[in-house]
Amino acid sequence: MFSALGVGELVGHRALRYDQTRQSYRCLSIAHFVLRGCIHMRNSLVVLLAITICLTITSYPQAAEPKSMQHPRLYFTAADLPRLRKLRDSGMHAKIWANLTRSADWCRQQPPRTEWIPTLADDPQYENLYDRFYAAMHDMAIIEHLAFASVLSDPDDDPYFESAKAWLLAGSRVWKHEADNKPDASKAYAVLRVMKSLAVGYDLLYDQLTAAERQEVRDCLTAVCGAYFKFFQDPVAAGAGYNKHHGSVDAAPQGIVALALLGEVPAADAWLEQMIQKHVDYLLPHALTPSGTSDQTSNFWASTLHYRIFFMDALRRVTGRDLFREFPDSTPGRMALAAIAGRQPLQQIAQYNEANRNVLFGPSYGQLDYWSPVLVFLAREQQRPIYQYLAGWDESLGGLQRSRYITPTKKEELLFSFGGYVYLWYDPTIPAVVEPNLPRSFEFPEPEVNEAYLRDSYTAGDIVVGFKKGGLIVHAGGRPVLVDMLETNDVNKPAEPIEEMLVADDGRLAKIRCVGPKAAGIGEQKIELHRPGRLKIRRQATKPLTWWLAGKPAREGNTFSWPDGTTVTISTGTISNFDERGFVETKTHYAGMKYADPLPMVYPTVTVQPDQDLVEIEITSQTPPPEKTPTQLQEQK
Repeated sequence: MFSALGVGELVGHRALRYDQTRQSYRCLSIAHFVLRGCIHMRNSLVVLLAITICLTITSYPQAAEPKSMQHPRLYFTAADLPRLRKLRDSGMHAKIWANLTRSADWCRQQPPRTEWIPTLADDPQYENLYDRFYAAMHDMAIIEHLAFASVLSDPDDDPYFESAKAWLLAGSRVWKHEADNKPDASKAYAVLRVMKSLAVGYDLLYDQLTAAERQEVRDCLTAVCGAYFKFFQDPVAAGAGYNKHHGSVDAAPQGIVALALLGEVPAADAWLEQMIQKHVDYLLPHALTPSGTSDQTSNFWASTLHYRIFFMDALRRVTGRDLFREFPDSTPGRMALAAIAGRQPLQQIAQYNEANRNVLFGPSYGQLDYWSPVLVFLAREQQRPIYQYLAGWDESLGGLQRSRYITPTKKEELLFSFGGYVYLWYDPTIPAVVEPNLPRSFEFPEPEVNEAYLRDSYTAGDIVVGFKKGGLIVHAGGRPVLVDMLETNDVNKPAEPIEEMLVADDGRLAKIRCVGPKAAGIGEQKIELHRPGRLKIRRQATKPLTWWLAGKPAREGNTFSWPDGTTVTISTGTISNFDERGFVETKTHYAGMKYADPLPMVYPTVTVQPDQDLVEIEITSQTPPPEKTPTQLQEQK
């Protein structure tokens, strides 16, 4: 156990705790001096003074010990478990639990990994890099998902513990080899996530593991994270000059491991201090842009917040240090309000996701089921009903997220698990409603970002338009109806920002005006959203405009229409090509590696030739009937 000084200096590093500790030591020194005087002087008044000082020291507020040095402690304590388990049968928690356990049943059918994947020096298409990365993500997801399912189950009827333990120990045995695999930035991005999962599994399952099993997990964490502690001593690693997104994803897991091992592994104190400083000095002030997103892709806004929250939530619970309060702008939600455009169906209906299904400019893995855990936490932390409302659009909330990113030879599948966290973070006292006077137009003006969004309303199915460096995506009727095929959304080859961008909104009419990109033969563009339900696009162009769309619309002349009343009409320009299988969206790495995509998506494409260098398109949608909130739906059942 830590001394008061050790906790105050190494764990909390809170000024008050340190000052209290220092004053306590000062009082002890005075008392010691006076008592020595008592021995030599034998003066009754001095003795009385010494006793008074000792009593004062006893009652003086001491430096706070961590809130819990027992396990579990990262995200809840043993005292919380009875209450948490009772939630399984009520309200939204019951739905989350059903999704969580459905996925856990799949997880426990998967055999634990037995062989480590070593690093290959010759890797021209990065297949080895991604084999290792996806293997790490796959193992992390299953280890955490099973551990949460086990600890939240009835202890007298827990079908998940044996599988959870098997995966935890297998992960420790396999990934311990990373201790002898020289750390670098590309390895850290994957390896430290597995270490996080081992730390979380260790914390959750601690009471049910034997002493030898606990030691095995600790040995792995100590060996690997000890090596990365030395790696992070380079100021560049996860500091200025290091990739901001990678830095966030690297530092948070190392900090979580430290929190899980405090009081058990002496080195954990220094690891935690190092990761706190990485966050305080660089990541929290700089990893997101002033407008509240990532300077690489909006999807990294979500993943950056995932890892900030994982670490900061646990740090506050274990040590009392509240980085959310110290950095109140560190968890911005504007990007979610801007880019979320529709619902996420249950995984049984849509096992694999598609790009832009419900998050504009989001890759297939980065849709609402990837963003909704952040929304659930922000709803609780910031007391924001709108985040609760949008999270409720995810019918798969709590489930394991599978993806179409699977490596070609080893068939390593990219997985994500947020189910246990969502279950813990969901606060049923926050109503799932649209707040009054919410913004419906958004600008993210940094040159690296160069994005703008307009939305008709916060009703699922209404028009939402996204603009990025000249490219457009329009969502209407719950689907993408225009996805511009300009190359503006490749994180590996970022496009240049356009010369001008202006966003204006008077409530009835919202506009985006821009010029360019000139390299694509585009001059002035005007995007006008006439609320309710009508969008006009006017593009000056010397080259054809090609886009893909979802669903099976009926075509009549220059108009495409969907059964729900959504229409797309080309009012200026000539349709030169309509190909019902014009775009096959499959997964290919920028270096040329083709993923083993289990479900390539096929979409129609439309090509329009400008008429006197002008293309004009009008899109309309029928406003769906008012939605029932998840609470209303539950009451109806």
